[in-house]
Amino acid sequence: MVTLAEVIAELINESPFIQEGIAEGIINYSALARKFHSEVESRFGKEVQQGAIVMALKRMAHKINATELEDQAKEYIRHMGDILVRSDLVDFAYKNSPTLIRAQKELLEMVQNSSNELFHASSKGMHETNIITSRSFAPKVKELFFGEDMLSEITDLAAVTMRMPITYDKDAPGVFYFILKILAWNKINVVEFISTKHEFSIIIEKEEINHTFKLLHDMKNS
Repeated sequence: MVTLAEVIAELINESPFIQEGIAEGIINYSALARKFHSEVESRFGKEVQQGAIVMALKRMAHKINATELEDQAKEYIRHMGDILVRSDLVDFAYKNSPTLIRAQKELLEMVQNSSNELFHASSKGMHETNIITSRSFAPKVKELFFGEDMLSEITDLAAVTMRMPITYDKDAPGVFYFILKILAWNKINVVEFISTKHEFSIIIEKEEINHTFKLLHDMKNS
């Protein structure tokens, strides 16, 4: 039979943010107990007093180490590939439409036949599509998407890309949170964040290239 301590441990382990807050001593246990209350009762299978949850949280706090959590993320980052930097990028955002899909298909065909030096990434949401490409390719994007509803165009951007470890067999929950937290603390404005299975790119303003590269390099080699 599952114990209350095991249920609390499961909930805490599902959120690196809560783990870090508890480890740093900045979590209000009563407020967190109220947040967890209904889920604890659901998993535990019977009524649980809020005070019992508070006590379980306090006992768990002694087992959580902030340094250990960061070390897990840093170890994962150390196994990442080289840091690649691309500059002179443009970020377009278009409102989704039936004709937009056809234009995007033509664009991808042009990208396929272009130089390997070209940077291109796109993502489609429920209501809009983002296209990030090299400045030299931007006129072709505007030409193909002429008549579409362009929501924004941001120039003078750069991409910092890292390849995630394929053979490293350890998961690192919260690794992106750790990276983005360091960037936020250093006042780096992340314009876009793009990821695939084994790589991610952080899109930033061009003047932040050197600072961002140094921060990621220091994380990787710490």
